Amino acid sequence: MKVLVVGNSGFIGTHLTRLLVKQGYEVAGLDIKAPSVKQDTYRFVQGDILNSSDIMKAASGVEAIINLAAKHHDFGVSRDEFFSVNEQGTQNILDCAGSLKIKNLIFYSTVAVYGAVNGYSTEETVPAPINNYGASKLAAEAAVRRWIEEDASRQIAIFRPTVVFGPENYANMYNLIDKVYKKRFIFVGNGENIKSVAYVENLVAATIFVLDRLKPGIQIFNYSDYPQLTSAQIVAVITKSLGCNIPGFKIPLKPALLFASFFDVLGKITGYNFPITAQRIKKFNTSTQHNSDKIRAFGFSPPVAVEEGIRRMAEWYLRYRDVKKAVGNQSTEG
Repeated sequence: MKVLVVGNSGFIGTHLTRLLVKQGYEVAGLDIKAPSVKQDTYRFVQGDILNSSDIMKAASGVEAIINLAAKHHDFGVSRDEFFSVNEQGTQNILDCAGSLKIKNLIFYSTVAVYGAVNGYSTEETVPAPINNYGASKLAAEAAVRRWIEEDASRQIAIFRPTVVFGPENYANMYNLIDKVYKKRFIFVGNGENIKSVAYVENLVAATIFVLDRLKPGIQIFNYSDYPQLTSAQIVAVITKSLGCNIPGFKIPLKPALLFASFFDVLGKITGYNFPITAQRIKKFNTSTQHNSDKIRAFGFSPPVAVEEGIRRMAEWYLRYRDVKKAVGNQSTEG
């Protein structure tokens, strides 16, 4: 099968493209930035999903499109930017796919469409996003639904992954590992909250598994790894993998939030993205439980245990932590 990966130069896109090529797919890539490592194993088009001619060029001759492209940073992105890229960019891809008679599509959405869920989400949970990222992704999902209603033979799967981590990513899990390693981590709260996470190798394997089993209509899959660990359990795996310890005491959540709110205000005034904010502390201490039984019932079995995924990322961190400044920061937000 000939597959176009939109957003192939990003964190997930890099892993997905690599696995597709390894498994014998004929791959094309489209991204606003070039891959960080020079490659000759697939066709690459540097372009923008807001430019239809770029999409048409990249999608020429393919049989399926996997759309990973998105605005997803939690700081410094306006509502208009979120909707321009996430909704309009997706619509542009759909329009081009229709023009080229491409009927197979996988669209990466996010569990952020569910908003603040009391308990855990399933694919049947009614979306109620609470931020611009989630709202713009839900709007993109609506565009996908309209597109499939135009032609019943079109085959679409929507993935809603939770926070994705793994080697080559410099977002949430990296920052946690970095703070633990540098002895800058102190527990805030009791650490008993569940944090759904997705190891990147499992997510891309699930994507290809579904790609090979697309059927007319639309399928929606949450993706998170099991068992779903608490914050304390995740930190315990990290400390064991790094061979280090963290302070044994824990700071109560309320005073920590009060203290960190100062940085929220200062960040709004200065435009600086502080590593410590009340929003980030609250987020770390909030349970995020996203059920992904459906894809397992579909027959998918993740190749890597979640604890092993954390260990692999910690080992990668130890080898490559000094190159972060050279490659810049990335964000993968669920």
